[in-house]
Amino acid sequence: MGVDIPKNLIYFIYYGGKLTHYHRLNLRLLNKYWSLFDGKKVVKVAIDGRTFLEPLKSLLPSECEIEVVENNRILGESVHFIDSINRVKNGITFYAHCKGVSRPVWSGLDIWIEQSYKRNLETIPDLSIKLFSGICGKLLPCPPYVPQEFHYSGSFYWFNTDKVKARLGNYEINRYLTERFPAIIANKSECHFVYPYSEKNLNFYEERTWMSL
Repeated sequence: MGVDIPKNLIYFIYYGGKLTHYHRLNLRLLNKYWSLFDGKKVVKVAIDGRTFLEPLKSLLPSECEIEVVENNRILGESVHFIDSINRVKNGITFYAHCKGVSRPVWSGLDIWIEQSYKRNLETIPDLSIKLFSGICGKLLPCPPYVPQEFHYSGSFYWFNTDKVKARLGNYEINRYLTERFPAIIANKSECHFVYPYSEKNLNFYEERTWMSL
């Protein structure tokens, strides 16, 4: 399974009616890597009630088709996650989201977002054997949010589409499903962890964390 296989995209955006620094940063990076995805693209935009979408659409790739969904203030993107997975097939799929849009500007968060695109997308993983691949792996439980033995902090990761779909079951929908998902589906040995990753609970929001890596 090499670079010539179909590369799908599942992407989630929350838009509350006002563009933020993090909408602009994420979508600039999405545009940069958009042509990489030659398979199915599922892009969902969650809104609260009636929202004027033109400012957001102006930042999206010109050929990007979006599905507008209702924002769930409690469960967030998890509500729409499994449905999105069911829409892709074959090859490998990258799951990502417009990260940090409800947060204030934070230098460590800027670094984290930029690295989440760059390190995941500039080298396409070989998932012929492994099921998942991503950066910022935390190889330990991080309760209460992620009690599983590992996760990809930030929830940007690739997965082998058909192998993962073959293991889908009925899962409790909670706010952290997308982050818990790889460890629900796969064992740690079935996943690839791209640098940086750690057996410590690093705070990737802090600039000093990135400076110390």
